[in-house]
Amino acid sequence: MFSFFGDQDGKQPRPPVTTVVSKVSVVKKVSTSTSTSTSSIPRPSSSVSKPSSNGLLKVPTSSSSKINGTSPINSGSSPATSPLSRPTLLKKPSSTRSDISPKATPKKSSPGKSPIPKRKASTVARIESESESSSSGESDSDSSEDALDPKPHSVKKRRKGLGPATGNSTPTSSKGGRGIDDIDELRRKDELFCLDQVDMRGEYGRGWIGFVGSEEVLKGKVEGWAGGSGWGEHKGSDKYQAYFPQPGFENSDKPPSVELLYPATGCREKFVLLTPTSLREYNPMSELRNALRMILEHYIPPSHAHIFGTLSDSLSDPLETPSLMASRVTSPFAGSLATPPPDAIPSETIGDALRKSLASNRRDGPGFLRAMERYNRAMQDLQQEGSMKSHLKGRRMKTREWSQLVDFVHDSAYSRIVGPYSNELEHHPKHPVEVAEAISGKEDAYGELRHNFMSRIIEQTKLGPDSVFVDLGSGVGNCVVQAALQAGSRSYGFELLPVPAHCARLQLREVQRRWAMWGLKGNLDVEVHEGDFRVLPVVAKRLREADVVLVNNEVFPSSLNIDLTNMFLDLKDGAKIVSLKPFVPEGFRMNESNCDSFGAIVKSSQHTYYQDWVTWKGDSGKYYVQIIDRTKRAKFEEEMMSGRRSRR
Repeated sequence: MFSFFGDQDGKQPRPPVTTVVSKVSVVKKVSTSTSTSTSSIPRPSSSVSKPSSNGLLKVPTSSSSKINGTSPINSGSSPATSPLSRPTLLKKPSSTRSDISPKATPKKSSPGKSPIPKRKASTVARIESESESSSSGESDSDSSEDALDPKPHSVKKRRKGLGPATGNSTPTSSKGGRGIDDIDELRRKDELFCLDQVDMRGEYGRGWIGFVGSEEVLKGKVEGWAGGSGWGEHKGSDKYQAYFPQPGFENSDKPPSVELLYPATGCREKFVLLTPTSLREYNPMSELRNALRMILEHYIPPSHAHIFGTLSDSLSDPLETPSLMASRVTSPFAGSLATPPPDAIPSETIGDALRKSLASNRRDGPGFLRAMERYNRAMQDLQQEGSMKSHLKGRRMKTREWSQLVDFVHDSAYSRIVGPYSNELEHHPKHPVEVAEAISGKEDAYGELRHNFMSRIIEQTKLGPDSVFVDLGSGVGNCVVQAALQAGSRSYGFELLPVPAHCARLQLREVQRRWAMWGLKGNLDVEVHEGDFRVLPVVAKRLREADVVLVNNEVFPSSLNIDLTNMFLDLKDGAKIVSLKPFVPEGFRMNESNCDSFGAIVKSSQHTYYQDWVTWKGDSGKYYVQIIDRTKRAKFEEEMMSGRRSRR
């Protein structure tokens, strides 16, 4: 093949003497056309738009022509005796961007060196980023604030709203784009897993027997302790449809099902292979897929990764989205660089088989059953070997990974216990007399703080295994159980309304059983109480021990907030109060008339929560962190006493 730059081995072909004159004449024409066009095109492209004189090769003006500031058309060579030969325009590879100018001082290249310039991808990338930043009109500091965020302006605005007291400028999230930075190490330093302390009946206080199964929720027939009340919406399988189109997987009297073996030895749960017709209904297929993904990502030791593989977060066709372990797929992906011989192809991983069968364009029911049978056999062998317990012993996780695992386990319990009570929670029944008398405003309006909000509070207040967390107005107990597992704290909740308090008791028992199913080490010192926290005797005791107090006082009347400030006077120094409304008036200044009020012993800061962090609205909002600090009150009293002595 003819090459303008010489042979492939870098040797220069010796041009015939008879062609020298023709080259000179052609170069003169090129220089004339170039000089006339430089006024209408950018300067860097003027040196790379010259056509070849041989009439066979024309180099387009693309980004590749800017490598090292040198045009490839100028890197050919000819005898040094030619006064107008092209090597006179060749620049050194180390030249700067200013060398692109056609007015640069020419240098002759040595015929012994290879004229082919080396590609430098970093140079091309730098040129593109400069053009993008110049076109957007942003400075270097603005554009480099977060290189991975597509909206740097919005990030900067969010960080500004957090203030310096947040301690973490990135919002906490397990779902969605914004969240805890996954490179941060988890603040909790104790053991996260405790499979060696888990058994069926809970001899160590961590048993999983009696959990509410997926099939019970789908059919609306919850048995045992969780179904002892007449409350709750009873649903049936008529709201579900088949996921797999093959015969035998339709919704019938005996719907198709499969068992999932959890990390706890011998713990199995049956999942019905149906999907809901409404997004508001419980989805067993989605929960089963996410449970498998969590197990494959966090519980499988590296020595068995070649057997289990991974289950990607996407359900797209694996033939279009290659697996991370593509070498273990029986048929190579399109575009793969190397295809092993048929005899050397190992069997596909369990994750690959699951992903194929669950893909929306396949939905292979029989293939899914075979993949689940493989998974259960491999998991049983793994439990008998004991290698999974050894792998989880002392295992550390990133903050985001741990938050996602906690969120999934608690969401499984929530969908089984609290989900059937959604109608009663939104439209609560008539309150008992003692409850109605305790309500003076809209404090019976129900709303929940989501997992992301509580994750942020855990990081911001530095909750840990040695901390005590108190939730006044705990609702169904979401924040109480999350603090007990995610932070490992002792947690106590108090709720006035009967329906949320009933759900909190049921959810606490279900959550603790699911901790055991997953081998998670949550703090078992967790309590939820029903009643008015202003009169319950145990509240005063827990407040004196509390390190963090959470109060969702979004709709509390002023009289109830005043009662709370009087209760907070017994908090210890350093205790933090997190609330949706401030307990200290804006612009509070201490003087002799208010030095004995609650505002005299706290330091308050305002922070921002983000969209969908609360259930009653989709917009962002404000929350407040008040820290008990009696030093400024003591300092004010000392200054006041010294002023009185001086006046005497």
